[in-house]
Amino acid sequence: MIYRDFGKTGIKVPALGFGCMRLPMTEKDGKQMVDDELATPLMKRAVELGINFFDTHWFYCNFDSQRAVGAALHSIRDKVHLSSKIMLHLIEKPEDFIDYLRRALDLMQLEYIDFYHFPALSYKTYQDKVLGLKLIDQAEKAKSIGLMRHLSMSFHSDVDKMHELIDTGAFSTLLGQYNIVDRRNEDIFAYAKSKGLGTMVMGPLMGGALSDGGQQFLECMGSGASSATEMALRFVWGHPGVDMVLSGMNTLQELEENVRYAENADSIPGEERQALIERSHELKELNDLYCTNCNYCHVCPEKISIGWIFTQYLRHKIWGLDESVRKRLASGIIWNNVRYKGPEACTECGLCLNACPQKINIPSELKRVWPILSKL
Repeated sequence: MIYRDFGKTGIKVPALGFGCMRLPMTEKDGKQMVDDELATPLMKRAVELGINFFDTHWFYCNFDSQRAVGAALHSIRDKVHLSSKIMLHLIEKPEDFIDYLRRALDLMQLEYIDFYHFPALSYKTYQDKVLGLKLIDQAEKAKSIGLMRHLSMSFHSDVDKMHELIDTGAFSTLLGQYNIVDRRNEDIFAYAKSKGLGTMVMGPLMGGALSDGGQQFLECMGSGASSATEMALRFVWGHPGVDMVLSGMNTLQELEENVRYAENADSIPGEERQALIERSHELKELNDLYCTNCNYCHVCPEKISIGWIFTQYLRHKIWGLDESVRKRLASGIIWNNVRYKGPEACTECGLCLNACPQKINIPSELKRVWPILSKL
């Protein structure tokens, strides 16, 4: 594993970090939860292979990711750096910051968290909530009493204002989206790196949409990589402003393949990356519906499988994987015996609109793509 300095934090992180949003799931007493029998050995194997950074969040894996990560890594806590995120929209008063942090620590069986994020941060939220409730002061207090080591931020939009947030000096690290299709944040990572922040990328595979391209993707881009996944990861690793790429790995096979790719993360020639940029216009259809299957839309009270539906549409629209899509639609199964729910139950309540970091008009897009899928 290749390790890189993580900004001015004083630690080294692997080129490949473990994003814990897509851990294997199972059903217990009618509730979806992380399958510890699969997830624990998966995370421990990751540590054996050199991954020392794990990133989770309150709502990941049906609100079970933090617990599962803590349980899996508790016995080897000294070997890993753990990252989580506060549910900023629930913070109503300054004291809530430390209250929610303590709850997260209890769930994860931790005395402290290494990196604690303000997630999906926009400049407006920073002004109104973070500064309005003096949450930076609360974070400094949490550091002083040993509950956290570093304050971090993640963002999905508001690119023009990111420079100003970086310049506040409040944050040690930056987490943002970046991939061969979505290069909006290219300059932001370079700027953050120049200011001493540790930088990490989420969504390098666009929620799997790039991996789904397979051989067609490789041929379209003229890449000599062994797989579409490798090519997409190599592109991001080739950016000098990126310290670490987070990947949501669900199986031992995915983990070991990605680690194998990461062994060459520092040897990506600049001309290869430039060639991929020049050919990326071939992927313009991906912008037809830029869903990364992040599942923030799981706030849907009707439990509609929004991300899964959009993923099937992208697999059809971009890569022509119609036979596979038809089989998935016919089986009615998303994963682990969980059945998907279609958009017929949508009440247009608007909760998903507020939650979606990509600002997709979800009710409208469901009405548009579902008839297309239904005709396959």
